[in-house]
Amino acid sequence: MASAKHYVLPFGLFILLTELARHLPENAHLIYAGKTILVGGLLFFWRRLFPEIWTRASLKHLLLALGTGIFVFLCWIKAEGILPTLGSGKGFSPFAFGLDEKTAQALAGVRLLGAALVVPIMEELFWRSFLMRYLIRKDFQKVPLGTYQHFSFWAVVFLFALEHYRIFPAFLAGVVYGGLLCYTKNLRVPIVSHAVTNLCLGIYVLFTRQWMFW
Repeated sequence: MASAKHYVLPFGLFILLTELARHLPENAHLIYAGKTILVGGLLFFWRRLFPEIWTRASLKHLLLALGTGIFVFLCWIKAEGILPTLGSGKGFSPFAFGLDEKTAQALAGVRLLGAALVVPIMEELFWRSFLMRYLIRKDFQKVPLGTYQHFSFWAVVFLFALEHYRIFPAFLAGVVYGGLLCYTKNLRVPIVSHAVTNLCLGIYVLFTRQWMFW
């Protein structure tokens, strides 16, 4: 059975390497690739400790995840330039590191894979499966998945928003993903919704070259 460390360590490693990339911008592409491989590898190695990600979701709930994921994506890009942000962000362009075209394209693929697969699983495990329950009871495994409690739900939404540069769309995303979990009691639903949002955003970035969204 998974303990708190199994939920916290992948997230902590991701945040640590993200901060390192901010201090070493010239090596941000290498750090991001390493971050994706390390965190993704850790989640894969521990995959059997997270039964909540293997629970099947109904077609109705998957369609709900698809729709909400697209909704959050649209809100994310439409809020740009309208709502205030938390600090300033330059984004991530795989073509800004002096790499040859094929290598830059491969880096873009790694960035998209990390955003659409690794990040949704890592974040939903940490924020919604672990912390939302841990704030209700230290022995979080005894709290049913998707249990709603005012403080735990809104504290996680607020902290999730603070993790992001675009704080207001992230706040909305936190409400949507948390609400999906409370409604369906199935972590796979917010994972899919989160993945759809990030995948749509990544495809949008690649087509429009608006790297600030990355």
